[in-house]
Amino acid sequence: MRELKRRVIGLCLVPVLLAVLDGSVTLIGQPVGYWGGDYSQALEGTPAFRILLRQGPAVFMAGLAIYMSAFVGMIVMLPRTLALAICLQFTLGHTIGAFSWINRFPHTRMLPFVINSVAALSLALGIHWVWTSPLQEDTLLVSSLPTVTRWALVATLCFITILFMLPWE
Repeated sequence: MRELKRRVIGLCLVPVLLAVLDGSVTLIGQPVGYWGGDYSQALEGTPAFRILLRQGPAVFMAGLAIYMSAFVGMIVMLPRTLALAICLQFTLGHTIGAFSWINRFPHTRMLPFVINSVAALSLALGIHWVWTSPLQEDTLLVSSLPTVTRWALVATLCFITILFMLPWE
């Protein structure tokens, strides 16, 4: 249980916060017409999230929650090195996504630098905390599950994240 806590806080907290930031600035960046109820005016570069935005902000937020849960699930169930790779991919993707919106807002020139600096330091501390765990072996955290079940769950979660990246339109 202690290793699970380390993994969740150390490798999931920063990417999840950046995904929330990305989702928040995506909503803030929607045009006035969108907030007037014309969801067809949704602006988003990722096709699946654009489809969700066109259904309304609540659907978008629910989709983002499912997407984040899939990443967290993979980070928790994979061996440490693969979990770190997923953590870094999730972090970089949402850092870039958030910055693509933040750079459109007035008077926010230094904000990406500050966010990136805080995220990098926090992620470095989290990675260090996970890697200095008393549990030195690279075991999977969900060891109570049969191996086939565990990897089937990981494959399903990976598939879910890929669905969000496909060009649906």
